[in-house]
Amino acid sequence: MLQLRPPFSSVSAALATMLLVACGGGSVDPRGDPGTLIVRADVAGSSVVTLVAEVTAPDIPTALTFNIPIAGGVASGTITVPAGSDRTVALRAYDDGGIRTHNGTVTIDIQPGANPSVAIVLQPLTGDQPIVVTLGSFSITVTPLSPTVGVASTVQLSVSIIDWTGTPTTGPVSWATNDPGIATVDATGLVTGAGVGSTKIVATFSGAAGSATVSVTQ
Repeated sequence: MLQLRPPFSSVSAALATMLLVACGGGSVDPRGDPGTLIVRADVAGSSVVTLVAEVTAPDIPTALTFNIPIAGGVASGTITVPAGSDRTVALRAYDDGGIRTHNGTVTIDIQPGANPSVAIVLQPLTGDQPIVVTLGSFSITVTPLSPTVGVASTVQLSVSIIDWTGTPTTGPVSWATNDPGIATVDATGLVTGAGVGSTKIVATFSGAAGSATVSVTQ
């Protein structure tokens, strides 16, 4: 019996289509595995009581929305974003009356696991100061948060580092002072009072930062 077969090119095309589907072709969700980012900002001294993060991208059909908890003047929380390129993170801050006070956006690429830290500057809409929000895979907390020290006296600061999975980790930390005329800090986090006033002491690890406000008395 005579059997009719499709041309070889048609068979090849069918096989190619099957291989594309099996290997992650067009029918597979292009967004990939999620990445988790830690969101952190010092909002002390501002009128901000609510921080909202919204994530959009060409392949995210519905915007992802997160509320970032605020406690003790620090906004800190996590957002989970499908891995991929061109993820736009928009942050909006509100006061206790529900009035928007700050806006800021950044467009980044997200990968599963560790992601480099980036900073978003939220510009004020109501006369407040700008707020710097960090997004990344690590969160740093400096303790004590608001120590007081006398001129020529010292206080030791320490840090705790948490990664994107919530696991404590360690590593080399860089210390710096915002005003060496008020307080200095060495490589171990030991602060020495230099002049009356207050200043921030900042600890940085893998692009993420945490700070304490040191008050120096006579």
